[in-house]
Order: sequence, then structure tokens, then C-alpha cells
Amino acid sequence: MEKQRTDRISGLIVFFLGIAILWQGRHLSIGTPRAPGSGFFPMLLAVLLMILSLFLVIPKNAEERSSFSARHLGRVSMVFVALLVYFAFLEYLGFVIMSFLLMAFCFIRVARQKWYFALFWAFVSIGLAYLLFDVLLKSNLPRGVFGF
Repeated sequence: MEKQRTDRISGLIVFFLGIAILWQGRHLSIGTPRAPGSGFFPMLLAVLLMILSLFLVIPKNAEERSSFSARHLGRVSMVFVALLVYFAFLEYLGFVIMSFLLMAFCFIRVARQKWYFALFWAFVSIGLAYLLFDVLLKSNLPRGVFGF
């Protein structure tokens, strides 16, 4: 039963992520499948994410339909607000700091992990993401006021 709730919450988060990707890419040229523009793959991936997330969100039987409560909606809302705060301060504080805070928040409040476990895995996750995107792929991540 708890796995179904977790799947549903995850599905909603992924669905809203797809909406955010579509919103951010609204000004990019889509092009055609033969000559894709810069917004083609982000749009394609966002729509795919949204469609696949519905398999996690839509209840499969009567027992699952009755298991979704206001408490779960509150947790989803909490994560959605955290993502809005993340996007609002990403340019100012930078990728490393904001991503670390977001991951720690999700581990502590959503996954209900102990604070030391949450901080450790947030550090590891963001360290690996930074290594992949900044060092290996040379992406232009937001640096923030502290320069990292």
C-alpha cells in the first residue's frame, strides 16, 4: 500500500516536471522530425514523461482509488513548492547549493530519512551530478554568488 502511494507521488512529481520542461522550452523552435529544432527533443521527452507518469498516478483498482488522501496531496504540494523555490533561487545561489538543499529536503521531508543519511546522499548525488554535467560534459551550470 505504501509503495502505491510513493508511486503516485513520484508520478505527480514527474508529471509536473514534464509541464515545467514544456514551459521552459516554449520559445524554442520545434522543427520537424526530419529537421528537428532546438526544442524538439525537450518537448518530446516532456510529453513522454507526462504520459508515462500517468501510469503511476491513475489508480488501477478500487482499493488504490480510495488510498489517496489529503495528506499525500500535501506532500506533493510541498515538493512542488520546493521545486518552485529551487527554480527561483537557482541563478542566485547556483546549481550546487540549491540542488544540495533540494535533495536534502526531499530525503528528509518526503523520503523521511534521518538527517545525517539525507545530507550524505544529497552530497553524493550533487557531487556526481556536478562531476557529470560540469566536469565531463562541460555544461554551463548556474554558478551563483559564491562562484560554484
